Amino acid sequence: MSGHTIKKIIYFDAPGPQNTATVIDAVKDRVKEGDVRYIVVASITGETALNVAQSLKDGAASVICVSGCPSWQTHGEQYGRVKKYPFIDLKIRKRLEELGARIVDTVPSSLSDSIEYGLARYGFIPASWAVVETLLAIGGYGFKTAVEIVLMATDCGAIPPFTTVISIAGTDRGADTAIVARSTYSPCIFGENEKQRLQILEVLAMPKNKKWYDKVTCGEWNVNELARRQGRNI
Repeated sequence: MSGHTIKKIIYFDAPGPQNTATVIDAVKDRVKEGDVRYIVVASITGETALNVAQSLKDGAASVICVSGCPSWQTHGEQYGRVKKYPFIDLKIRKRLEELGARIVDTVPSSLSDSIEYGLARYGFIPASWAVVETLLAIGGYGFKTAVEIVLMATDCGAIPPFTTVISIAGTDRGADTAIVARSTYSPCIFGENEKQRLQILEVLAMPKNKKWYDKVTCGEWNVNELARRQGRNI
């Protein structure tokens, strides 16, 4: 008979920043198990990453803050309050660095910042959308982002590949999702070597009810609206 482990998953009734403190507490408890050395946090302004870093001052795990790259300025209001790069202001950046957190803000998104997405304004449907929509259906926007930032942090060398990491993300602001994953490079997600593939090992917290956002490409093209005008469904 194979062994098994019983663990608690926190389910929130609704996504959003009101869940941030609970997510951080769940991550702190998971870090105590001693097998995770890296915590990746999706944090455009750096505020959520700073909350995580301040809660983990003991140095049990390194915090990596994944923010937006320069090209995100072209997406208008899709990425929230701050529209001018860098999206993390100097005060928060300095505090993160003092706490030993690494900032990743020059790497394009592994699931959306691509030539394929640029062509979406002409009705082209990227294959990566299938991945995104699947992740959204499973865990919502925070879950999708948590997977995405693991890839981004690995691609740029901020965390080593094929390593157990915790990833934190949210819907709009704050955090509502935390997962434990095996890191990998973006090209290895569907690779032939199963030891190099991405794996979601555990879910620590996630919302039960999900929130979707319209897809927006460079130049503020709404792809769903474009598809409707062309009589197609996306």
